[in-house]
Amino acid sequence: MINAILTGIISLVMALVEVMLYPINLIISTFLPDLDNALYYVANMFELAGQCVGFCVSMLGLSSFAVSIIVLFWVFKLTAPFAINSIKLAINWYRSLKL
Repeated sequence: MINAILTGIISLVMALVEVMLYPINLIISTFLPDLDNALYYVANMFELAGQCVGFCVSMLGLSSFAVSIIVLFWVFKLTAPFAINSIKLAINWYRSLKL
């Protein structure tokens, strides 16, 4: 049930961001068609890369557990320093406001 609520909240936020960015997207596609094409090609490149990753994982014979461990390791490695720095920043802000 919590998963369904979180999925609904995320989809709502994504829809709201899409609505907010629609005018910018319209301006880009109208006045800068080359930039619009470039962004389209970048999106296609990431889609192709996503398909290739699945193929490479299946060719390497990695189990789903191994892939999960690799992803969890990199998520932790990339987010832990950010979280620690955010906590330090919040403490510094609290100390500066306290004085």
